[in-house]
Amino acid sequence: MTIDEIKELLRELGFPAAFISDQTALTLLALSDRQPRQKLLPGHASLAEGARVHDILTFVREDMRRRVAENTRESYRKTSLRPLVEVGWVVRHQLSTNDPNTYYTLNGELARLFTAQTGPDRDRLVERLRLHTRRAGRPKAARRIEVAVQLSPDLTFGLSAGAHNELEKAVVEVLAPAVLADPSVVYLGDTAPRSGFQDRAVMRRLNLPIDVKAPLPDVVLYSEADSRLMVVEAVTSGGPITANRLAQLREFARGPIRLGIRVEYLTAFPGRKDLRRFLEEIAWGSSVWVADEPYNLIHFVSL
Repeated sequence: MTIDEIKELLRELGFPAAFISDQTALTLLALSDRQPRQKLLPGHASLAEGARVHDILTFVREDMRRRVAENTRESYRKTSLRPLVEVGWVVRHQLSTNDPNTYYTLNGELARLFTAQTGPDRDRLVERLRLHTRRAGRPKAARRIEVAVQLSPDLTFGLSAGAHNELEKAVVEVLAPAVLADPSVVYLGDTAPRSGFQDRAVMRRLNLPIDVKAPLPDVVLYSEADSRLMVVEAVTSGGPITANRLAQLREFARGPIRLGIRVEYLTAFPGRKDLRRFLEEIAWGSSVWVADEPYNLIHFVSL
């Protein structure tokens, strides 16, 4: 099956839309693969017999030719494997909570559905799996993670529910591709503590501080093609980039500035009403983006 076919099958089976992504489809492709392989867990000759998260990422990189860093394993575990396990379509084999050899296999009926031909047998399989999904109820992961952000074609990251994180999602999915060439997400905050995303490899390469005492910005975007870094504050209830906050963010971005990378500072608002509340506080030398009017930027330029 292709990635698009798997995504369509997930919709047919009633899987939560927040987790229907290329990442989840790639996970299922890996777990259905019966090609003999090396370097799997002892006793496992193929991914279908049992795959760790590391094995799934290796499959995505080497077989599917997709760019995926090793530090994305938590996203695969959190927004693909966990919801699949919770509806019973994937089985987790684990000896203890932190077992390093935890591996995953497909539910037998789902595995058969991957190769079933169109006809009554396939229809019966679909109905059984759909019924199983209804009985299992909505996955706990779906209840905890309400905002699924598409960081790249191969990577979805789940944020907790709320207007602030919805605005961050718009920054990543709408603003970034509109203003940056081949953008990547370096940092994505979450209103839930310790739940954000960091691409630590890129942060080290850009000399960005990974652990700082001062509050991090909400979103950091990078375009290697443009040699451009965008530091974003998303405002739904808190404050925008003021003169004082701009000084803090310039200190945060000191490493990329020394590397000759162009750094921009931007406050994102849901709409003009929110912008008007904070208009007088916005720092000169920063910009503003309004999600309701996504293809316009306001630059506060000092002469």
